[in-house]
Amino acid sequence: MHIFSIIIPHHEIPMLLQRCLDSIPDVPEVQVIVVDDNSSEQKVDFGQFPGLNRKYTLCIFDKEGGGAGHARNIGLRHADGKWLVFADSDDFFTKDAFHILNSHKDAPYDILLFKSNSVNSEDLSPSNRFADLNNAIDEALTGKKDNKAAILSRPGPVCKMFRRSHIQQKDIWFDETMASNDQMFVFKATCWAQDDAVAVFNETLYTVTTRKGSLIEKRFTNPDNFLCRMEVQIRCNKFLRDYPQFRKEPIIIWLSRSRRFGIKTFLRTLGLIISRGAFFSGFGTLMKIVKSHIIRKEL
Repeated sequence: MHIFSIIIPHHEIPMLLQRCLDSIPDVPEVQVIVVDDNSSEQKVDFGQFPGLNRKYTLCIFDKEGGGAGHARNIGLRHADGKWLVFADSDDFFTKDAFHILNSHKDAPYDILLFKSNSVNSEDLSPSNRFADLNNAIDEALTGKKDNKAAILSRPGPVCKMFRRSHIQQKDIWFDETMASNDQMFVFKATCWAQDDAVAVFNETLYTVTTRKGSLIEKRFTNPDNFLCRMEVQIRCNKFLRDYPQFRKEPIIIWLSRSRRFGIKTFLRTLGLIISRGAFFSGFGTLMKIVKSHIIRKEL
């Protein structure tokens, strides 16, 4: 059995995948699982696919086109490491990442959270994409924020170590949705862990990138992507009813955001919110935001 299983979904960016793999040592302790999500042969040379020449990397070529969540679930089924670590194929690990991981391999926790660098993928110039995560970790380390709340401030699987037995015992899987496939995975893994089984660290494990054409950017340009994200957020808010200590996102804000796509998407958004009974979901959070804004204005 390996110590770490690193799961990487991939779709049509082989040069960036190679960069990601170059940041991971090819050693027996580290199982790397790359799941290609139905890439086109016009964009990927499968005979020279990144990872095929690595001894401890498993490359799986899935033709269903089920998206990143589907690819990650395939990876989970093949993982045998003590710890699960996730990466996106356009990101990469820091120079000290595997020294950091090894230093925590015997940790008594179920989830460990680390900091991230953020850069532009093309020229590696600084970005601030994960600034909120790093700020949340700083607040947790100084006692201003709960460790679980720090994890949920950026509910994606990267920058984290998950004990595989915890994920297996709780039967946690990724949503196989167009977007936000990872959000419920992290919410369940975090909320279903004991409070003392979650820890945060002031160590930088990962480098997240910003890139034109990435899935995260499509939330600003693709109305179907936008609606999928909102529907996942509605389910997350519903899940958090049993965990009132954590912040729910006001769903009504999504109605305002939908205006950028035009009247048709605005009406689709309104209809979805009403049909899900989510019009007032997260309303308490909205009131706290408004109250805080009023107090700051008065000061």
